[in-house]
Formats: sequence, structure tokens, C-alpha cells
Amino acid sequence: MARDLPNPPESGLRNALRFGDDTFRFIEAMQARFDDAAAMPIPGRAPLVVVTNPELVHDALSRPAEFSRVPASGPAALIATQGLVQSEGELWEQQRGIMGPAFMGPQVRAYANTVGRRVTTLVDEWSTAIGDGDSITRNLHGEMTALTVRVASEILLGEDIGLERAEQFHSWMQVAGDEFEFGLDAVTPEWVPTRTDPEFKAAAEGILGLAEELIERRRADLAERDGDDDRPKDMLTMLLMAEDDPDVEYPDNQIRDEVATFLIAGHETTALSLTYTQSLLSQHPEVRTRVREEADAVIGEETPTYDHVSDLEYTGRVFQEALRLYPAAWAVFRQASADVRLGDYRVPEGAAIIMPQWSIHRDERFFEHPETFDPDRWEDRSPQSVEAYFPFSSGPHACIGRQFSVTGARLALATIVQEFDVDVADDALDDLRATPTLRPGGPVEATITPRRAARQRQ
Repeated sequence: MARDLPNPPESGLRNALRFGDDTFRFIEAMQARFDDAAAMPIPGRAPLVVVTNPELVHDALSRPAEFSRVPASGPAALIATQGLVQSEGELWEQQRGIMGPAFMGPQVRAYANTVGRRVTTLVDEWSTAIGDGDSITRNLHGEMTALTVRVASEILLGEDIGLERAEQFHSWMQVAGDEFEFGLDAVTPEWVPTRTDPEFKAAAEGILGLAEELIERRRADLAERDGDDDRPKDMLTMLLMAEDDPDVEYPDNQIRDEVATFLIAGHETTALSLTYTQSLLSQHPEVRTRVREEADAVIGEETPTYDHVSDLEYTGRVFQEALRLYPAAWAVFRQASADVRLGDYRVPEGAAIIMPQWSIHRDERFFEHPETFDPDRWEDRSPQSVEAYFPFSSGPHACIGRQFSVTGARLALATIVQEFDVDVADDALDDLRATPTLRPGGPVEATITPRRAARQRQ
């Protein structure tokens, strides 16, 4: 017989305030106290359930009909309400079927090759900016956003949005991060009205405007092409071509929702992960040296391409370990669509459910010395074999772009490290914010020193 979930000590209101005030600290405390899960009553809201056992996490994520996605509402609904990362049921199945081929096989190779080309351009731009000097200073997160959003737009949407638009997009994402940051409004009663910042409304309009521009240009481009053999294989083309399929039913603004969603989801987590990985390499120069040695041996003086990816094994382990400690998607969020059972526990209908990679990835039950950055922990251990490691979620709604991220990251990291020391302040990762993704509290200022100058400094 199922039993009620345990509750943390002290009142629901006090715990709710703690969650809103310091989300990560609260989640870590729940992880340390409860082996499986716990429910936190919140006045005026459905209870908040934190799942701390990875076996239960995977069980919940394998049952999307019972543990459903949280519908977009409030500010989030100003950007998209039913893109692939929000939709459920028949609409999700339809959209996944249409878009899936854009993330497989040849497109993974094309994505990696585009990363290789663009990161080489970035390296050249940094070298030119340094000139005869010793170093330059850049906002590392901004640089990685510009890199990844241009790659994502080119491969998924068929068009490079360019550096100026990429920089504008980074500023829009900063505004969105501020708007979506977890705070006391996350635990206030649902009947309390909330206010959307006008700056965020402007950012949302900018994102939607860009999405509409890209759609119209691609539609016009397709109209000028001769036949199927001449059509690109990007996601946007597949969405537009499906309009003529009698078995496909698009709700209003569906294609715009998908484009706006993937302008964000197609780049944000990779940009954040590259930022955090390079920050960790700054703090662990011995690891950075090994990445550089591998890049010299594998890439040498060639342009990085997909063909180099499989041989960048240590670089891959570095990225895996960075995703363990600083998962850009720090938690998976669901809600109970009915009274359901999870393991031995009863979860009430409407409960908000958090399954936090942030704390499960750092639990000593599952990882030895969990706070230590140790890429070699993955030397004889496949990430797929570790139940407590799920940076891309799991189940049918797992991240569709996982292969893009892991292949592109290997090439980007190896190419940058081969040419530069990218150094950040020791406290660069101390101020992180809980939004739907794990975001830095401000610019991540990095000193970028070319390898020749780094050698002289040593």
C-alpha cells in the first residue's frame, strides 16, 4: 500500500520561503535528509515534491501521461506555449516525428562541422584582437552564446543570424533569466497577481520577431527550389514541408513556437555548459594541459571536424564531468496529472515535482568525492550506465539535441584550449541563479591569453 511522502521539519511557510530565497541550498538540504523524496506543503498552492532517488526520477520520467510537463503560463507563454519542449501527447508525438530527423545522422555531422568552422573563426577573431599584446578580456558566457546560437540557427533554421543578432539574443536571454529566476513569487499563493517586467515583454517580442523573419525567409527560399532533392534537411524546412501533409494538424503559431523554442533551447544549455567547463579548466590547469595535449595529437593544425570527435576522448570526459557538477538543466520539472504512485509513495494530483540533477549529481551515495572535479571518474564508466547521472533528462522527453551538444562541445573545447588559456576569477561560479536553467549571476569575465604568451608566463 502506498504511503504519504514525508515532510521536511518546520512549517510549510518557512520552508517555502527558504526554497524561494535560496533554492540550491534548500534542494541540497532535501537531498541530504531524504533518501527517496519529500513533499513540502505550500500555503495556497499544490505541494512541492522533491525527488532525491534517481531510480524514482527515471520511473517518473518514463510515465509522461502521469507526470506531465508544466504548461507554459505567465511570462513564459509570451514566447511559446506548445513547442516541442512544452507539448504533450499527440501534438508532441507529431512534432517529434517531423523534427526528429533534423537531429540525427548526417545532421549531427553537419552540426559538428559547423561548430568546427565557427570556433576556428572565433579563435582567429581573438587572435586578431590580441595582436601583439598579451591578452584580452571578454564575457565568456556572451562569447559562447554568440558561438552556439549562430551554429544552432544555421543548422536548425537554415540561416546564420550573424554576430550582431547573436549579441542581441544574448541580451534578450539575460533579461529572460532575470524574469524567470526562482524567488519568493515561486511559492506565493497562485491567486496572488504577478507582474511581468516590460523589459522582458520587449525581449519576448524581439525573439518572436526574429522567429517570424526566419520563417518567412525560409518559406520564400523553398518556393524558389525545384524539388525534394534540392531541399535542405534543417528543422525549419521539415516543419514547413509538413504543412502540406494531410495527416499533420498544426495549432495556430505552431511553427513560430518551434522556432522561438529552438532559438533558445538549441543553444542556451550548450553555451552555459561551455562557459562552466572552461571555468573549471581555469581552476584546474593540469586538466587543461591534458585537453591541450589531446587536441594537439588529434586535431593538430587541421580544421576541427566531426571526424575528430571520437578521438577527443579525454575532452569528452571533461565535458561529462562539468555537466555533472554544473548541469545547465539543473532540474527536471513535472506535475502530477492525477493521484499517482511513485515507488512506495502516493503523489497527490497537481503536485509540482522537481527532480534535481544539481543535488543528485553531487550525492555521495552515487559519486565518490562528489564535490571534486575529476574527469577520470568516467574513464571506465559510461554515463549511460550511471542512473544518478542525467544531464539531458531521460525517458521519451529526453533532450532531442543531446548528440549535437556532446559532439559540438568536444570540438569547441579542444579548439579553444589548443590555442588559449581562458582564465576566470576563482569565484566565477559562486554566484549562480536558479532559472529554468543554471545561469551565472552576471558576466563571466575571462582573460584570454594566447598559447605563446601563456608559455612565456610559465
